[in-house]
Amino acid sequence: MKRVCPSVSGFTLLEIMIALAIIGSALTVILHTVNYHAGIMQENINTTNMYQHAKEKMHNMESKTVNSKGKIKGTSFKFENRVIKPEDSDIIELSTSIYSDDKKVTLRQLVLKKNPL
Repeated sequence: MKRVCPSVSGFTLLEIMIALAIIGSALTVILHTVNYHAGIMQENINTTNMYQHAKEKMHNMESKTVNSKGKIKGTSFKFENRVIKPEDSDIIELSTSIYSDDKKVTLRQLVLKKNPL
C-alpha cells in the first residue's frame, strides 16, 4: 500500500522570517522619521512663539522706550529690550531679544525721536 501525503500549502518558516525582517526594518524607518519630524515641528513652534513674544515686546517698546530685562510669564523665555540713542541723530534703534535654552531671536526697528512740544 502506497501512502500519499496530502498537498500542504502555506509559507515556509524561512519565508515568514524574511517577511518579518522586512516589516521590522520598514517600521524602524517609519518610527525614526516620525520622531525626527515631530522634533522639527516642536522647534518651529518654539521659534514662532519666540517671534510672537518679540513682536509684542517691540510694540510695547514703541510707547515706552526704556532698557529692560526679564522673564516672560508662563514660558521659559527670557527677554532683553535695548534702546540705542545716538546723540547726533533723530533716529532711535529699538532692539528686543528673546532667549530660550538653545535659541535667540532678535528684532530691531529704527524710529524717529519724538520731539517734545
